[in-house]
Amino acid sequence: MKRIKYYLAALLAGTLILSSCSESLFDINTDPNNPADVVPGLVLPAAQAGNAFVFGGYYLNLGAFWSQQYVQSPSASQWAELESYNITEQDYDRQFTTVYAGCLLDYQYIRNKTAPTANWKYYTIATLLQAYTFQTMADLYDQVPFTEALQGVKFVQPHFESGEVIYDSLLARIDDAKAKDFTLSSNETPGGNDLIFAGNMALWTQFANTLKLKIYLRYTEVDGGSANNRYKSQIVALLAENNFLNTDAKFSAFTTGQTTSNPFYNTFVDRLTGNVALNTTLGKFLKDSSDTRLQAMFNASATGANYNSVATGGSSVINGVTLSNFATPKITATTPVYFFTKEESLFLQAEAQHRYGSDATAKTLYTAGINASLVANGLASGSVVYAYSGLKSIMEQKWVASVNRRSIEAFFDLNRTGYPNFLSESISTTLNPGEKPLRLFFPQGEQQTNANTPTRVPLTTKVWWGK
Repeated sequence: MKRIKYYLAALLAGTLILSSCSESLFDINTDPNNPADVVPGLVLPAAQAGNAFVFGGYYLNLGAFWSQQYVQSPSASQWAELESYNITEQDYDRQFTTVYAGCLLDYQYIRNKTAPTANWKYYTIATLLQAYTFQTMADLYDQVPFTEALQGVKFVQPHFESGEVIYDSLLARIDDAKAKDFTLSSNETPGGNDLIFAGNMALWTQFANTLKLKIYLRYTEVDGGSANNRYKSQIVALLAENNFLNTDAKFSAFTTGQTTSNPFYNTFVDRLTGNVALNTTLGKFLKDSSDTRLQAMFNASATGANYNSVATGGSSVINGVTLSNFATPKITATTPVYFFTKEESLFLQAEAQHRYGSDATAKTLYTAGINASLVANGLASGSVVYAYSGLKSIMEQKWVASVNRRSIEAFFDLNRTGYPNFLSESISTTLNPGEKPLRLFFPQGEQQTNANTPTRVPLTTKVWWGK
């Protein structure tokens, strides 16, 4: 990894300011693991903001394109290569560096700062969010720096480790964080410095359980299939405990300012308007079901006030029309970035019950997940009804519910379960017919500065938990 000087931005008067690392990129005399003494209460909101900035922007867009929720609009070409899977090692290089030099490093600073003083509330929040972030990065690349990462000059070129090895460590870290004593007088209460749950440790415990369930379910295609999931007993125990998130874990400290707005809006709507439209795969599914979430999730076209869509690859063959003829994602400057949603938690539980518990309970949770999605989109609970048909229906509805909120998870679920199984064929000059991307390339920046970066792996090679 590049030697990066620790730089902290603060959150003042409700204005979002992101942490930065560009100021001293080549300052070899600065140890990023030992910055000037900064209190955790200032580091945490900056870390959460940096986390939300990447995950709610470019990674949300990636998931939405590759799970066919969004599409490149005609008369523009910004995301045509992404849509057709013709990406390179340069794509998402900046996001990779931003995550490691920003929020992951910030969370590690908090962990290092609070562990010696038993300041366990801050320690636990930082540990859980760092585990959440490491898991997502491992899912995107299959191998990422982990044990040797975030340690400054001690490991200038950290080795990459497999996602499976990282997962085992993350589960141990989550359990360690959950076990801390939050009643000790040494604990500082985060309060407003925690921009997700305002320091509510009961909710962070539910976050931990929901994250563990998500991790456990990644093993459904490992070791010979779902029935052989090595964490089956742990899943059953979590279901029996039944202490999962029943609310959104979201970052909502956005304003209408140009640099303080929702990251997707800031990049894909405000600055690059004219590029992202409704994908026909999603649009047809919702229209065929008379699902009013279509109108809640997308803006009607400026021309004709309809919900026209574009098929994957279709923008290159459609002439004479522009974005104004198509529906667009309904994301505003102040739309939150979601780490988990209530409906995602319910669909995770539904899948777990379907595989390892009661299918009747799975059906109840499935219906609750649909209703939570409806309410989240400003619609009445029960206003849209879908029949339950096991895993296929759970994953289809989880895919719909993820639109504009958790699209990267839809991409992971597609590669893990094969659902939805009605996505259209894309047009690609780099992949063979029937092939699709299952990961990202190792970033160019890492290849240039870290000799331990693995050799190139094809986009079509599944990650360790892939179906």
